[in-house]
Amino acid sequence: MLRLPKTVRFFRKPDHIAFLFGYASILIVIPTESFELKIASAILFTFTIGYEFYEISQGNRQIVKADHIAFIIAYIMLLVTFWYNLQILLITSVILFGFTLAYEIYDVRRKDLENESAR
Repeated sequence: MLRLPKTVRFFRKPDHIAFLFGYASILIVIPTESFELKIASAILFTFTIGYEFYEISQGNRQIVKADHIAFIIAYIMLLVTFWYNLQILLITSVILFGFTLAYEIYDVRRKDLENESAR
């Protein structure tokens, strides 16, 4: 089996890739206030949620995790900014998405270390 380098392990799943592209586009939205990029990021985050629900339905994911809760709150805040263009909501949403990203990278690395120590 092909082993990915540890720095690339986070990018192995489609929901992670979609999340990264969504996060990058939402970071660009803050200074530019680009409505099109906001829509693109919402679509990518919607795919991420859909894929997470798929994984949960397969039984190989926990439902209640800190990063899932932060992601859902950030996603709702992002959707609210379509009706009320409040920068504070968008910035708070980006901070929560950043927490989600950091937690996922930490979790992937922690699992890698557990697998290495089990060998």
